[in-house]
Amino acid sequence: MASAYSILQDTKISETKQFEHVLCVYPYRCDLKSMGFFPPLGLECIAAAVEPYARILDVVDMRKETGRTKDFLRPETDLVCFSVNWDSDAEFLREEILSVGPDIPVVLGGRHATEDPELWLSQFPNVKMVVRGDGEEIMEDFCRGLPLESIAGLSFRRNGRILHNPNRKPESVRDDLYPNRQRRRYNYEVSFDSITTGLMIDTISSSRGCPFNCTFCSFSRNPWGEKRAWSARSPESVVSELAQIKAPIVVFTDDLFTFKMDRVERICDLIVERKIRKKFLINARLEIARHPEILRKMERAGFVLLMLGIESACDKTLKSMGKGFDTLRIREYFKVLRNSSMFLHGYFIIGNIGESVDEILQITTFARELGLDTIALSSLRTSPHSGLEELVANNPGYQIDAKGKIYSDHCSRREIRQLRRRMVKEFYSTGQLLRLLYKGIRNGALRLLPGLFLRLPKIVIMLAGNRHKHSRYPIL
Repeated sequence: MASAYSILQDTKISETKQFEHVLCVYPYRCDLKSMGFFPPLGLECIAAAVEPYARILDVVDMRKETGRTKDFLRPETDLVCFSVNWDSDAEFLREEILSVGPDIPVVLGGRHATEDPELWLSQFPNVKMVVRGDGEEIMEDFCRGLPLESIAGLSFRRNGRILHNPNRKPESVRDDLYPNRQRRRYNYEVSFDSITTGLMIDTISSSRGCPFNCTFCSFSRNPWGEKRAWSARSPESVVSELAQIKAPIVVFTDDLFTFKMDRVERICDLIVERKIRKKFLINARLEIARHPEILRKMERAGFVLLMLGIESACDKTLKSMGKGFDTLRIREYFKVLRNSSMFLHGYFIIGNIGESVDEILQITTFARELGLDTIALSSLRTSPHSGLEELVANNPGYQIDAKGKIYSDHCSRREIRQLRRRMVKEFYSTGQLLRLLYKGIRNGALRLLPGLFLRLPKIVIMLAGNRHKHSRYPIL
């Protein structure tokens, strides 16, 4: 088979600069259970980086297909890229990777692949390279023909050995690199399990990294534990991308969209100036309440949902987490926030170390007092570099199960599940659902999402027990 990249002895790849056909694959049938409706933004960013070097490029999302990866291979296919971000759907993922023959270079990337590149290169003989961390610049270096040994952040096989180049220092977010949505083969609609709303949705990444150091969080660090500095695209670049998005609702995947409020204000001004009429959802810190004038601008620009990490109703827990605020300060912030027309969504963790059952149950009362519209309740779990393993070791009576969930002698895994169900039932009363309906009228969301609000009771109760933040790492 003629190929722009010839596979030489022991998988050495030549330094030709052009590909005939590149296939980028999101290799999951179902990745996030009830919430797998977001486009594969990281893979689309990789496709944008590779596109200038490919005569033909296809991006395939297996959640949207009945066929398999091999059905999209062409005689001229000379590169296949897989986005491996999750440990779910493992057997399907394995079959898809192995379905690509040994004559076509296969590249893996994504957070799950990054965590153990040795495993993927040793168990999948057709995988030639694993991209570790942010993949755009690494793939550009590869496409430009740089020697593999010189590309930081790359693991590969050479002369029977698996080699791991030094880690790549995260680079500043670029203004010129975001998905080419004209290549997208599918529409993405908001759906929850069997509930389909018919509402198109899209995502955008305007910044990466987080400047804060909450002890339970590993999202602010890369898979090998290094802290990533916050880096952002210019407001002009962000709004230019928003203008190209057709979906009426857009989710910002940023760890923290509101770190620089003057930047937020400029984005709002440009959205209004360019008459972009969409609804936007963002992750924010409570400190946004210090800027009520910008909150008003956000409302006028179409921002309708603030996702806020509160985590606990106990001061001792907030202090140990390093959240940077206590319950008194939280109450002060919400005196401002609850006057906003935006939905206020609060994240809480059940089973924090040192909390009694009575203290856990305070969450629903606290959430109502604050004026939260919706809440998400998640169980405490450890992840690499979160620091929780050491904390568990220093607190007798706490254990970590095989999936990383933390439980204790006084509150078992079963009891945590029961507490979640009880708290969800208590919070989502008829009055609370009517409150959501009223705010949906106030902020214009009801006009956009009439079908969604008819299904509101089932959706919000389901979401309350399924906390998920979309991947913060738009890597291959």
